[in-house]
Amino acid sequence: MQSSPSAQRKRALSNAVTSMRCMLLPGCYPDVPCASNTPPMKLPQGKSWEQHSFCTGDLQMAVKARNDRCLVYSFGVHDSAEWEQKMAKEFGCDVYAFDPTSKFATEDVAPGVKFYKLGLQGSDVDVSQTHSALYDAIDPSKLRTLGDIRVMLGHTTRQVDVLRLDCEGCEWGVLKQLACSTDSEMVDQLMVEMHFQKALGIASDDDLLIAADAITCLEEKRWGLVSMEFSGCDPVDAEYIPSMHKVIKNEILYMLMYASFRRVPITGRLYKNNDPDFKKKFTERQVYKMKSR
Repeated sequence: MQSSPSAQRKRALSNAVTSMRCMLLPGCYPDVPCASNTPPMKLPQGKSWEQHSFCTGDLQMAVKARNDRCLVYSFGVHDSAEWEQKMAKEFGCDVYAFDPTSKFATEDVAPGVKFYKLGLQGSDVDVSQTHSALYDAIDPSKLRTLGDIRVMLGHTTRQVDVLRLDCEGCEWGVLKQLACSTDSEMVDQLMVEMHFQKALGIASDDDLLIAADAITCLEEKRWGLVSMEFSGCDPVDAEYIPSMHKVIKNEILYMLMYASFRRVPITGRLYKNNDPDFKKKFTERQVYKMKSR
């Protein structure tokens, strides 16, 4: 006998809570070391709490192997392009920065960095309606899909070495669109600031289902976790839907999570790590020593 729609919905939400809970627990979601066998590192920034680890060695290895410039997309720069400028200067990347709420007045915001007053619109999520009160309202006409942006910039044949998402709510729909399709094959590394708050993207159970779909697809498409770091949000945004309280439980201080992933070839190995020191491994990240001045 087929279960009722309400029973199916309840089961789907229960599975979604389990998937999201796994994302927050070190050692539950599959992890993977950097391909270069070097540790993930953070680029030094003036605001140390915004430092976010990724596989710097993998980026250097990819550039050397291709003998070409690396490509970086960064969404949600707000009023600072410090990280983007360092990516351009240190690694010689072509860097493109985006934010529909930014006050930047020109396209050339820093050497090697091109800026566009655009934001990401992901699968089934109206980002213009899920955004922090700390930022200006988003004009829906300034939202594009990742595919639209790649076409606009003429990058449909270029590999995106690093895709950084700090877009205050767009990440779940974008991750679902990216990971649940072949689009993820055009990206090597993902750096994501994950928000769980009502004002920042998970405003309903439907949004929670989308976020859980994104996590499930990331694992199915072999995106391994290379780094996870926890932080807090502004108290004005610290409100959650009831279902999210089942996800965060005692980790109420873990209001934000910086997660970095790399796509693992089919011959590579993903790990389920039950080591009690696993969390410590993820919290003692090194700061990258800049070679450029």
